[in-house]
Amino acid sequence: MGMTMEAQEAKKIYKRQYRSKNRDRINAQQRAWNARNRDKLKEYQRKYWEKKAETGNIRLPWSAYGITEERYNELLEAARSGQYDAEVLSAAAKADRQAAEHIILSVVEGVSYERLEFHEKLGRCTLGRTNFYGARRLFFHYLDCALKKQQKENNMEVENG
Repeated sequence: MGMTMEAQEAKKIYKRQYRSKNRDRINAQQRAWNARNRDKLKEYQRKYWEKKAETGNIRLPWSAYGITEERYNELLEAARSGQYDAEVLSAAAKADRQAAEHIILSVVEGVSYERLEFHEKLGRCTLGRTNFYGARRLFFHYLDCALKKQQKENNMEVENG
């Protein structure tokens, strides 16, 4: 059984306050660890960049996902309607699990990255501006795929039913 949302939020707030109060000590500990474990650090960085290369580039343009301006507007309307909340949540988590709440807020309420970067309730966005908008485009791709799949299943039920 996981923690409740209230407990998770309290934990986030505590960690944020702890890090802000002990920033110098934490940075000194990290520098000391990095100095003692250079080989581990290099290995970690190598694995990180290999994995990053495998996952591909999230900064792809709209055209790479085959989403036209008309389709974008349809997807935006579907996301804002509240009718496809499960699909919206799933697509945001697939696009970027850590920034999913920021992506949803951006899409559903039309909030820009500049207002989301340091959001008072959600905290700081884990992505930079360019990667955030890349993840947002990826979100629309996943939402598009989910809605097309759902529409296809509905059409098959009507034909069979």
